[in-house]
Amino acid sequence: FVEIEKHEAGLARVFLEGLDRLPKVNLYGVPEMNANRCPTFSISVAGHESEAVAAHLASRGIYVWSGHYYAVNVMKRLGVLNQGGLVRIGFVHYNTETEVERALAALAEL
Repeated sequence: FVEIEKHEAGLARVFLEGLDRLPKVNLYGVPEMNANRCPTFSISVAGHESEAVAAHLASRGIYVWSGHYYAVNVMKRLGVLNQGGLVRIGFVHYNTETEVERALAALAEL
């Protein structure tokens, strides 16, 4: 499990560093990888509803969840519920850095 945690943390760092190059992508939550953070992220892309972002990523073979993902009160407090919620994207032990880079490239297309 220690190796899995290290691998997932590395993927998360690649994703977070990549987001710095994408000014239209907004991250909700802790902006760095630390011991208390899992490699799952809530994002929005300026000018695009979450469902459209998810559809774009799916067209590139990247599957995410969009909407309120049962966190209705949180989405309401963040002010994004009426805009379709957020996109949830995560990386786990079977993902690779190449897949993270593909996700970042697909987000950059928007």
